[in-house]
Amino acid sequence: MSVFLPCNYLRILCLIVFVLIGGESIAQQVSAGNWQQQAMSLRKTLETKHYTLRPVDDNLSEQILYQFIETIDPHRLYFQASDWQLMKVYRAQIDDELAGKEWKFLPLVSSLYKNRLLQAEKRIEEITQKPFVFSATETIVFSDAPKGKDSLNFAANDKDAIQKWTKWLKYQTIDLMVDDVDEIIEGKIAAINAKEPASRLKVRTVEQRKIKRILESPAGFDEFIASAFFNAIAECFDPHSNYFSLSTEKNFEASLAKEGLSYGIDLEENDKGDVCIARLVPGGPAWKSNTLHKGDVLLTLQWTGKSLVDLNGADVYEVEELLNASSSDKVEITVQKANGQEEKVALVREKIREDENIVKSYVLKGDKKIGYISLPGFYTETEDATSLGCANDVAKEILKLKKVGIDGLILDIRYNGGGSLQEGLNLAGIFVDEGPLGIIQGSDLKPSIMKDQNRGTIYDGPLVLMINGQSASASELLAATLQDYNRALIVGSSTFGKATGQIVLPLSANANPMALKEAKADWGYAKVTVNKLYRITGKSAQLKGVQPHIYLPDMYETILYKEHTKPFAMPSDSVNKKIYYTPLKALPIEELSAKSKTRTMALPVFRAIQKQNGVLRNRIAKINRSIPLHPASYRTYVLETYIGWEEFEKTMEDAKASFTVENTGYDKEVLQIDAYTKEINEGLIENITQDIYIEEAYQIMKDWLALLK
Repeated sequence: MSVFLPCNYLRILCLIVFVLIGGESIAQQVSAGNWQQQAMSLRKTLETKHYTLRPVDDNLSEQILYQFIETIDPHRLYFQASDWQLMKVYRAQIDDELAGKEWKFLPLVSSLYKNRLLQAEKRIEEITQKPFVFSATETIVFSDAPKGKDSLNFAANDKDAIQKWTKWLKYQTIDLMVDDVDEIIEGKIAAINAKEPASRLKVRTVEQRKIKRILESPAGFDEFIASAFFNAIAECFDPHSNYFSLSTEKNFEASLAKEGLSYGIDLEENDKGDVCIARLVPGGPAWKSNTLHKGDVLLTLQWTGKSLVDLNGADVYEVEELLNASSSDKVEITVQKANGQEEKVALVREKIREDENIVKSYVLKGDKKIGYISLPGFYTETEDATSLGCANDVAKEILKLKKVGIDGLILDIRYNGGGSLQEGLNLAGIFVDEGPLGIIQGSDLKPSIMKDQNRGTIYDGPLVLMINGQSASASELLAATLQDYNRALIVGSSTFGKATGQIVLPLSANANPMALKEAKADWGYAKVTVNKLYRITGKSAQLKGVQPHIYLPDMYETILYKEHTKPFAMPSDSVNKKIYYTPLKALPIEELSAKSKTRTMALPVFRAIQKQNGVLRNRIAKINRSIPLHPASYRTYVLETYIGWEEFEKTMEDAKASFTVENTGYDKEVLQIDAYTKEINEGLIENITQDIYIEEAYQIMKDWLALLK
């Protein structure tokens, strides 16, 4: 029985970029003869600039080998045991090649990989020519067992490789066949079986397109494989250190250009090869929709009056071309969220105005008048201390809310993956009068205090901060600071657990090691982790995240990978730094938490979330998961999960908000003259009223206000 090693779920990349990319982006083709020079430049940058100052030695060499294979053949479908015998010779030699010795490893892997890709392309065609014969006893096994020496489970020979491919293609086909909620719950096996031909052919197309995308990579196959190798080198230092090629930078810039118009979405491929959202451009249509989030997988596109475009198997370049080339500005995008649910959102391409206020505030009007602000990212124009970014925009919205006369404020940083560290500090300073906000430490192990640059506060009333497992980096710094000062009630689930900072450095043939930031990027860029961040208590949120004062069951928490699950994640530690700060009066956490728990446990929607999390937790806890390769058996396998989601959706329909949502006076005037903004606003208000977590945050705020009387 073959064992497959599944790739990770959506990567949650949470960046704190302290330094802008220096130098000029030059789109140039670098000859294969320069790959070693590029690799040596990357090695030198990582070895001297990374926080750990880790030496490139035999131990790292072996880790690079495994990480590289994991990147280009995550399911062990391409390479075979004979290939591994050739590659593992270099376990302790990659570091030597990175130091200048004869360049053999990458050319070997490149040649083997290309041949295996071409071979796989033919095998996929042959295997999918005939209908699959499904057996009730056949299974495929996914393993989360640690990857160690000689545990990569490659096919022993051609026959074994064909069997692995057959199982893999069967699994993908069955997964497409068993995708209709009604058919699954009602057990419509005949309808499921009838989808075999179309599903099988679709799987063939998807798998062959994956291979074609590699072989016919826009920058060329050589650059694809070299970039994958260089990135594997960087990721062995920590999961947030990466390599970016010049062509990647060029394509990124091109994706943003369309006569000044944009949907405001940056795309990337996740570990499964799906096209997903890498970033929402602040102030863009996608940002303002409040429906799309980083990591959402794009499934379909449909322009008004046009046929639906299925993106299954498409790559980033294809999707960007579709989005940029269309003559119509309005598109309906279907995305798959982290929990597997699908959502549709209509976007209109528009020019993103730099002077636009991209943070919006609302008034939740019920028994109490509570302000609400959602902040999906910590953006800024520049990284100097004088730039006006999201903190300034939030301050403006708070002033609008204060004019309305709010009783309390809810700040929502769920799904906020971070961004500018300085903006995180500036935002904390809005709520903290004065004093230290955190500690930062570089490779010199000399901790420095990050201080509030501005005395005074914009808002000193009751504050609830909403967080979840996708709140990371600068979000975690903000949450930790407000928690340590007793300045806000932190509500939700534990955060991602990333407390490191990165800079982006150009790789250059003739760079001065003491002035890398000013160097010309001849060979792409390295994103390097150079700092660790600590709370004012000296403790770190690294790996552990920030724990909320009041926990709310999260529908995503079981299926999301966090920092502690990532290979090569940096350890959590603490610093011994004398730091003086004055926390406010202790918050009534115990009483408010008890009331919230009583309330949420009485609500069917939160009970459904906990039940579903239990089902998923038990399934994921198994190191080896055996999945049946038979449509009827597979339907039974997924039935419990689908029933759970169906139950959750039904309870969501019954959940009602205890408040109405209103715009501030200024925004009401703007909405009267901008039809598209008005349409987006109506959607945002609907989302707020249907959000069970915002409703509970509102109830918690009411309880708190009652205690303050």
